Amino acid sequence: MSDMTENKINEEFLETVAGGTEEHPVTYKVRPIKKTRIRVTASSLHCRYYPDGPIAKDYEYGHILYVDGITADGLWYRLLIYDPRGGTCYGYIYKQYTELAE
Repeated sequence: MSDMTENKINEEFLETVAGGTEEHPVTYKVRPIKKTRIRVTASSLHCRYYPDGPIAKDYEYGHILYVDGITADGLWYRLLIYDPRGGTCYGYIYKQYTELAE
């Protein structure tokens, strides 16, 4: 079996991402994954600039999204979003409130 099917995380494939504020910086690890379609299963799901960070936007139930990364703890998906402040950036959504889309 491969490390990916056994859910083992090889440190060399993790990217370190920084977030938070100057007073309270936060770093976390993200593992790139194959681009995957997911569906929002909550009535509304916050997309944040980094896990547990400020809200960038909300997605409603049934919205289809494409994710390309997951945090090392397996709790947050990473996706590329249009930043309401302008341009594009990565956002993070809580995996528990999603399902794989067909």
